[in-house]
Amino acid sequence: MEIKALIRIPLFHSISQSEIERIFSELKITETRFKKGEILAFQDEVCNRLIILVSGSVKGEMTDPSGKLVKVEDIYAPNPLAILFLFGEENRFPVQAVAREDTTALVIPKQSVLRMLSMNETLLKNYLDISANFAGRLSKKLHFMSFRTIRQKLAMYILNLSRLSGSDVVELDKTKTALAEYFGVSRQSLERELTNMQKDGLIKSEKKYIYIKDRNTLIHLIKF
Repeated sequence: MEIKALIRIPLFHSISQSEIERIFSELKITETRFKKGEILAFQDEVCNRLIILVSGSVKGEMTDPSGKLVKVEDIYAPNPLAILFLFGEENRFPVQAVAREDTTALVIPKQSVLRMLSMNETLLKNYLDISANFAGRLSKKLHFMSFRTIRQKLAMYILNLSRLSGSDVVELDKTKTALAEYFGVSRQSLERELTNMQKDGLIKSEKKYIYIKDRNTLIHLIKF
């Protein structure tokens, strides 16, 4: 395992190479390679290990009550999987994690994680920071998923991009296909709703750019 490559992993931020080597020498940590399409973790499987992506990426998929497989998100190296679910009474993987490409990951058993966190205060702080950031993103994702219509989801998505850019002209940060997957709809349905929103005077859509024409109505769409 190349220790230098681990320094870029957020969990080991501000920890010296020699300290990482010491930690790894005392704990059971394995480097596992997954081919494209292989499953790293199953939905509802007991979360008894911490998985950290070293290279590659995975897609998180969830089976809804109707049996439909819904893509939740893409996760890229050097991020961990389901870090919030390693501890607690119902510590199960919330989604199925499937390799989008050839992927390498560190697999650390739960007991080794506990010992590792007790060995270094900076490591513990990094773990808590990553967990808090993940919780924040999860909260936003759940809020987003609470919207039932494509129009509401588009309104929320466009307004978020506008807030980040400080402009009424926003550049989509995903392809139309990726955005449709993120919304859990077909690309045709997404394109149709963008056309309808443009006809209704809410936005103007030009390739990867969206021009906000009626901000107040967009805001009204996402109010409960």
